Amino acid sequence: MMKDKLERFVRDNREDFDVFEPRADLWKDLEKGLGHKERPLWQRPLWQGFTLNTSRRMVWQIAASIALIVGLGGFWYFNHQYGVTEQPDMVAFSPTYARTVQQYSRLIEDKRGELKTVAENNPALYQQFAADFERLEKTYQGLKQELPKTPNQEMMIQAMVQNLKMQIDLLNQQLMIIQRIKQQNNETNKLPV
Repeated sequence: MMKDKLERFVRDNREDFDVFEPRADLWKDLEKGLGHKERPLWQRPLWQGFTLNTSRRMVWQIAASIALIVGLGGFWYFNHQYGVTEQPDMVAFSPTYARTVQQYSRLIEDKRGELKTVAENNPALYQQFAADFERLEKTYQGLKQELPKTPNQEMMIQAMVQNLKMQIDLLNQQLMIIQRIKQQNNETNKLPV
């Protein structure tokens, strides 16, 4: 309702509004009256605008950034060194064995990767190798589940490490068998016909 009255008033008195032109220096006077806005800190030159309050806040921001970087770096280092996220239960029970278990686990994964290349050429042999390995892996998982319940955790961890060593030995033997098979195949292919 109020809007309609205002619109009608402006429409009726349009000619009276257009009679007066604003003076040329009106905008300059308005800008002076408004004053200057203070520019944000990042738009100022470095030597301007540092008060005690802003410099303290900046120091805290820098300190927090450094603390975050150091914390993330420490997390990465300890995880890489001791395998905290890969073997968290092992680190909780025995940090000294955690590194050994992590190294053996990585070695086993590498050797299993090598062994998987055999699956393409000789799937039956790979299935047999995988079955042998799975037996040891199931034993290891059983030991791992019993670890929190066992009173002598040191002995259980040693048994787990021994199982990992047996897995590595088995994988090494399997890789040697594959090498022998490859050598025999190469020798048979080289014989003159």
